[in-house]
Amino acid sequence: MRITRAIVAIVVVLSAGVLAGTANAAEPSPFTVVNGSINPATGTPVPPSGTHATLWRNSSHATTVLQGSGQLVVGAIGDECDGWPVVRVSVGGQPVGEVTVTSGTDYGSYLVGAPLAYGRHSVRVELVNDRYTATCDRNVHVAYARTQAAGPVDTTFGFAVVPDTQEEVLTAGDTRMRQRIDWLVAQRAALDLRFVTHSGDVVNYDTPDHVQYARASAALRPLEAAGLPYTLAVGNHDTQVFGPDGAQRRPAGPLLRDTTTFNRYFTADRFGVVGGRFEPGKVDNVYATYRAGGVQWLVLTLELWPRRAAVAWAQRVVAAHPRHNVIVVTHHFLESDATIGQSAGFGSTSPQYVFDNLIRRYANIRFVFSGHTGTAASRVDIGLHGNRIHSFLQTFHSPRTNPVRLVEIDTAANSLRTWIHAPYTDEDFPAHTRTYPNLGLLR
Repeated sequence: MRITRAIVAIVVVLSAGVLAGTANAAEPSPFTVVNGSINPATGTPVPPSGTHATLWRNSSHATTVLQGSGQLVVGAIGDECDGWPVVRVSVGGQPVGEVTVTSGTDYGSYLVGAPLAYGRHSVRVELVNDRYTATCDRNVHVAYARTQAAGPVDTTFGFAVVPDTQEEVLTAGDTRMRQRIDWLVAQRAALDLRFVTHSGDVVNYDTPDHVQYARASAALRPLEAAGLPYTLAVGNHDTQVFGPDGAQRRPAGPLLRDTTTFNRYFTADRFGVVGGRFEPGKVDNVYATYRAGGVQWLVLTLELWPRRAAVAWAQRVVAAHPRHNVIVVTHHFLESDATIGQSAGFGSTSPQYVFDNLIRRYANIRFVFSGHTGTAASRVDIGLHGNRIHSFLQTFHSPRTNPVRLVEIDTAANSLRTWIHAPYTDEDFPAHTRTYPNLGLLR
């Protein structure tokens, strides 16, 4: 919501009880708003005041005072614009967490931070990823902030990493990709799945009718129907480098960045919880946040052999989320022998460059997942801040089944267990099962 983008120095303060352009509300607004406004509620359920606090730029914030104890809960809706709005919540002047607001109609109940002790708490909610273009405007509308009794935390949960599926979309009769997705949705409760990601090469190559993209798109629809958020990394086969005959085309460098077809079929809206992206209208570099096991997570999907500007963007994203445990997903990072890749291929920077300039530099980066080469591998590195970084390769390129890496996190035990299962043949790959203690998770 913009009156004008040019007026950036004016600070608008609306105190609790002042409703901009509306009739009397049932109750006064609980919020005082800076660089925002109090407007009639448009989401459901309707808050007692009948209003919400609209925040429309990164200097916008809403404050309120709560008396009580328990889990802090924020209710909000958002306007999607190349990603959903992200709000940072502070209590007593100290940031306690961030949430991505992923609905334009349902105020929801976003849990933030650790439970609060009994007392009087000053709560501030601010928009941190504003975006405004000629076609869209990213805003957030905060309906309430409250505390609720803190229930027991489910400290064990899972997520899934789908490896290269390029062999699974070549013919109409190949059901392996859809069968894997149907299986993940069916096993959602048993595995307590909170997120699904894909390490790239979703398709093998483009064709004039884009049929491989259409097959992959249809195969992923059950995730959206189930409300299970996901992201896809872009592999070299997901670009225009490989033509309809499967042969590499020239010049490979510029064609690697031509992801027009990929972005036509796969969008931030489909993924569900994208909080921001490097380039408007593209999902080549995006991040998504969620909360599971009582801690905060950020999934950063990075383009293949990324441009230096994309790495710089990723640095800013990770630095802006210091209390999130970061998972990096990119198509090429580990080689088949578990070493870090040294070649930039026909891209811009090598996996080693990404490790040196991103992965090892930030204390909150926990995991890296990649595909592209080999079958499966893993390694553990120590970052510059002493944090352990666990990297996993899963590729397979299977002509007969459909492996998927499953990851179980236990935040109470501070541990990880990962294994690979192929639901199409009901097959396990025990040689690639790993268990790691002492993850050093941020809470």
